[in-house]
Amino acid sequence: MARSLLLRPRMRLTPLVAWLLLIVLTPLASFAQETEPPDGARIAAAQVSGFDITRLSPGLQEDINKLVATPLNRQLLRDLAARIEGEQPRYIAAVRTAQEPDGSARVTFVVARIREQGRDTDINSKYTVSHVELRGVQERDLSPELQKDLHALADKPFDSDAADQIATRLRSEFPAYQVERRMSRGGQPGRVTLIYILRMPEWARWLRFEPIDANALFHSDQGWGAVLPLAISSRDVLISPRVAWDNADDLIEEYSGFALRVESRRLGSERVGVFFEWATYDQDWRDATLAALPFNPQVPGLYRNRMSVTPLLKFAFTPQISVAGGVDVTELDPLIELDDAPLPSLMANVAIGSVRYKQQWGESSRPAHEAGATFTVRAATTALESDFTYERYLGEGDYRFRRGKHSLLLSARAGRISGTAPLFERFSLGDTRTLRGWDKYDISPVGGDRMFHTSGEYSIHDLSLFLDAGSVWDAGTEKKIRFSTGVSFSPGPLFFTVGFPINTDEFRAVFAMGFRFGIGSTSVRKN
Repeated sequence: MARSLLLRPRMRLTPLVAWLLLIVLTPLASFAQETEPPDGARIAAAQVSGFDITRLSPGLQEDINKLVATPLNRQLLRDLAARIEGEQPRYIAAVRTAQEPDGSARVTFVVARIREQGRDTDINSKYTVSHVELRGVQERDLSPELQKDLHALADKPFDSDAADQIATRLRSEFPAYQVERRMSRGGQPGRVTLIYILRMPEWARWLRFEPIDANALFHSDQGWGAVLPLAISSRDVLISPRVAWDNADDLIEEYSGFALRVESRRLGSERVGVFFEWATYDQDWRDATLAALPFNPQVPGLYRNRMSVTPLLKFAFTPQISVAGGVDVTELDPLIELDDAPLPSLMANVAIGSVRYKQQWGESSRPAHEAGATFTVRAATTALESDFTYERYLGEGDYRFRRGKHSLLLSARAGRISGTAPLFERFSLGDTRTLRGWDKYDISPVGGDRMFHTSGEYSIHDLSLFLDAGSVWDAGTEKKIRFSTGVSFSPGPLFFTVGFPINTDEFRAVFAMGFRFGIGSTSVRKN
């Protein structure tokens, strides 16, 4: 059984002073990220901006791509820029370098067109297009005019401007799709195949896979834990076995075990999907929970194993709004034994209904606005042969705004339980995502049947400042709203967070770290 580890630095530092320090340090960290990388720095990425790289010769494309993971050499970059200008006489090329937060370099060749007449603009114009392929959508879905112009590119010398115009018209007719243009060798020398690939991004799918919060986490009060899935998926089917080890981040219980999920989000139509999950977990219980149970007789007893089967049917009204319904059959093996014999297992069988909304505005790769919301009802009744009778309501919403290197994330969640629900259904706050700076076992070691939580987080690059507020309590008891603030650094799936509780008599810091990445998540959160 894991034990709590409190990190309580004895410092004469108020939360207000901590906030001021964070505000001062954030621009300094941003300024450090803007510095020029020195020669010899490892190149993390190399790209061409303002120009289609496929219009360069294969050898030059390869030399640009080979820059990744090599030491930065500015003379070599200038030579490559000169080669771009040599192949494309109507364009000029400049080199831009930027230092990433980890000290590596990002290289960009900025290419701009010179307005001149009578020069060859594309080295690939010496090839003849044998035929044109369209992937990702059916040709019959194109307008008749676009179909005609698409086929008109065949059996003619490659015309980059005409090919770009077709790509632009495809984006206009399929605004939710990402359009990519490629060329491959034809069946004869001097001939090529022109390929247009249309991909529907994840955010534009009618249905999304149910979220899996894959993680390996450390919390200075709660210790280590992990949920590690193995995702085997295509665009429409996901098979995901996963292992949980000492995970106490999302529930009052600490659990370890196995689960298997199978999901299809296209059952004859993109509007219809199915979901099935089987899971079995063994529980450990923290000392704080064991000590609090005798003072909370309304909370059902402990269990040593929880096994569940969950089938769901999903339907999308639009790409933004979908619903799901099904059941969750859960068997709980009591922890307490009577005369050295285990007590009969208890069933917590619920009917599930949920509605989900998702939307984004702006460029699909980095939208300016993202919004997501879910509302879920879980109802246990004797009609489902449940030993518990309760209704659990949970609403969640997130909104993210981006502008350049800045972003603002606002989130809120609220829940309510009526009746007597088992411990895995009760709400808790004070983990790596909620009330960061508090410990859930100090707030409510057996959870509560009422909960709300809000959070605001401002980020510049990968550095964030946050303010959390929330409360968890039982009906008929006092509701105490708690606040916390802190700073988080999140490069990629990694995160490092230091949180400070605000309205408490003793200043303390809580540290959390690990990695987290979501599969099929509807949330707009990063970490």
